[in-house]
Amino acid sequence: MSSEDSQLTDSPSVYRQYGGVQMRRDGESVFPDLRFDDNPGMGVDTAKEVPGYPLGPVPKGDDVTYAYEGEPAEYPEMDFRSLVKELDDGHSIPNTTYLTHSIHKHPAIFIPHIPSYLIRQFTDDLNEEGERPLVLDPFSGSGTTGVEAKINGRDYFGVEINPLSRLVSEVSTSPIPPSLLELARDSFEQDLSDTEEQLYEEYDAEFLDRTKKEHWFEDQAIRGLSCIRKVTDEFELGDDEIEASLSDFEADAIDDLDLSYEELRHRVNRWFVLMIANTVFEVSNADPGVSKAYKSKKMRRKIEDGEHPPNLFETHQEQLIESERKLVELWNEIYGKAHVAPGQQRIGSFGDDSNGTGEGHDLSKNLAHKAKTDIRLGDARTFDVPEYKGEVDIAITSPPYINAMNYYRGSKLRLFWIYDLLADDEKFDATELRKSIVGSNSVSMSKVKQDLPASIRDIWVGTDEEFEATRLPKLDDDIANIHTLDHNDAERKAYVTWKFFAEDMAQNLARVYEHLKPGGYYFFVIGENTIGERLIHSHKYVADIAQNLGKIEGHGADIDEKGGFRFIGSAWDQITNRDLFQGRNHEGGVIECEWVVMLQKPRDD
Repeated sequence: MSSEDSQLTDSPSVYRQYGGVQMRRDGESVFPDLRFDDNPGMGVDTAKEVPGYPLGPVPKGDDVTYAYEGEPAEYPEMDFRSLVKELDDGHSIPNTTYLTHSIHKHPAIFIPHIPSYLIRQFTDDLNEEGERPLVLDPFSGSGTTGVEAKINGRDYFGVEINPLSRLVSEVSTSPIPPSLLELARDSFEQDLSDTEEQLYEEYDAEFLDRTKKEHWFEDQAIRGLSCIRKVTDEFELGDDEIEASLSDFEADAIDDLDLSYEELRHRVNRWFVLMIANTVFEVSNADPGVSKAYKSKKMRRKIEDGEHPPNLFETHQEQLIESERKLVELWNEIYGKAHVAPGQQRIGSFGDDSNGTGEGHDLSKNLAHKAKTDIRLGDARTFDVPEYKGEVDIAITSPPYINAMNYYRGSKLRLFWIYDLLADDEKFDATELRKSIVGSNSVSMSKVKQDLPASIRDIWVGTDEEFEATRLPKLDDDIANIHTLDHNDAERKAYVTWKFFAEDMAQNLARVYEHLKPGGYYFFVIGENTIGERLIHSHKYVADIAQNLGKIEGHGADIDEKGGFRFIGSAWDQITNRDLFQGRNHEGGVIECEWVVMLQKPRDD
């Protein structure tokens, strides 16, 4: 460590982090060196000033040793809930579930305040080229970033490996005219009412692995789901029905976007397929209070007492009505309050009008109306989309925790019931999907072709001196210590930890680097967890890998040995939603915050 790194308080006007990162200090606030002049996401005449953030001690659990020697005890706090309130663009966020953000119970989502603030603070309505900025989230998940990009008039490019999550992202970001929503729901409910309640074998789901359907679903739930799947598969509105349902303003908006009736039918169909997925977990024997599929003692007692499952058709109708309300809110946020849904909230400023018809609404000035959304089924480590190479203005993501949750196990019951209703490119092999999700502990150790414990030094192509100047030797120590624990799964946990950084994070950072414009930011929001009694300082290791991408073997990008991101610095935001951690053992302590790793692709590359 250099003398500059160790002298962290040598000037009252300068705040330093590890690696020579400097921020201007003014009292108790610091101002990161964001280099707005290099930022392609802002217009050439932007009036935005570099934001400042208050310094504060990192919130942490008892017995947690956080800072390494020579590192500061305090870091900037990015309190996103407060930060969005300070923006003066007329957009507010009433809660974390507004609009379509909670259209599906998706595990471990990050709050909409995070992408909302970052998009609005670090991009303008038009970028330096006079176009809508392009936002990327390589772990698209439920589409939190996509929704915020759409309503704020930015184009969105999402990448998601799980077909269910891709479906959620797509539905949550695709506006459907409220009049068509109402027609579709009424027609669907009528068709379902006219369908005899019985088991339709041709519409009974075939489970794709050794999961036993009858273990997870009672007979009446299986019968009901086959009825709903039958109606969903056979449902279709004619062109004349769609045309007759649309108000003049809705028709104008659709025509202006050149959306065909076939595309509207597709959006309605995707909505209905998602509602099957929403209903599945509610009527399954899995405990709804646990993120993964788990048949708890509580659920077993309810089944034995005849209290489960709930009425499937009522449950499905509730899902339809609630999701319709959210989709209407999305439309109204973009176009103004031209249609009122139960519990409607008006939260933005686009195109509001007094007569509720859309009359006088100027679509040409509505950036949200024009904003495009493109969500690709792909892997955050390997995606390669030529038309977006070097075109992304800002990337924002929150990857899975290491070994924290079996995301596949949490979604497989839903996936099996909608598998044959998915798009052709969304068909999947259950085993491959389970193994491919980042953070998964589903690793075949017998197929690992390297000496263990693996280390970052093994894949480092720079000098030893350069390696020792990073914090990556400490990551190797973590991996080695996990490997030697007296635990049946110690070897696997050590390898999964190595793989998370050496492959998953390095490759993702390289893919984003390739797709970003020079000067573009990557805001990487990452949590830290305890693996094998070792607290893994994930944000520190990601920051060091990002800066040294060219020195990491296997990242897969055309980056020379000296190439990598410019590290702006790290900040923290206190975790308020602890759903991910319910029921977890925290004997090793827990950091009570998530970290924002601020990165920028250098302009001179």
